[in-house]
Amino acid sequence: MDSERNPSQTTLCDEEKFKDLADVDTEEHFSSPLNPPRKRIHHILILTLVATTIFLIPIAYLSASTWTTSSRLQQYDQCGTSAAEARSRGCVFEATGFTWLPPSCHDAETETEFLAYVADHDLKLYHDYNYTREVSAEEVARGDGDGYFVREGYHLAHCLFLFKKLHRAYANKRVIDGYIISLNHTEHCVEQSLSVGRDKDYRKDVIQFSYTKWPYCGRPGGYNLIWAKQGEWTDY
Repeated sequence: MDSERNPSQTTLCDEEKFKDLADVDTEEHFSSPLNPPRKRIHHILILTLVATTIFLIPIAYLSASTWTTSSRLQQYDQCGTSAAEARSRGCVFEATGFTWLPPSCHDAETETEFLAYVADHDLKLYHDYNYTREVSAEEVARGDGDGYFVREGYHLAHCLFLFKKLHRAYANKRVIDGYIISLNHTEHCVEQSLSVGRDKDYRKDVIQFSYTKWPYCGRPGGYNLIWAKQGEWTDY
């Protein structure tokens, strides 16, 4: 009647057979050449484990060291979408373009010259569109806000100093950020400069807002670059 056993009975019986075999623990049981004594197998396993461990420890150490080093040196070509994220990526805020940039795209020389020009010519930034609440230079430098209200004089200075930055980047073979690398920005600034040359009162009474941007470094585009596409990514 064994053939009529149901599957559950068969399984239980098979498990019992396995347990019975595992209970045999005498060296005599494994005395044949094909079944070496268990003690010898234990020795072989231990030696193999020790040898493997000795081999793997330096590899694991080197792998961990390499991963840690590469993590520390990880480079970003863009600074995210917020001041906090930009700082976490080691980025720098430039008031010249109101941009958060990776260090490789930051031009400290032009930034210093721009800030000095702004201070010397009393080109202020404001919290409100009525131009009544001034923003301190320290607050601007932190790059925390969405941006600030400015007048045409500030706008024109921004354009001309970014021309200077672009030229320096080319002359010194530096990486160029995705905001000024685009011809769109150059065309805009050329129009600004020519318009002011034709009319000294150009956009004198127009409310202007200089907003924060997060361009790529080394290729055109980035985040929040275009006024009409606030909060969007742009790839020229």
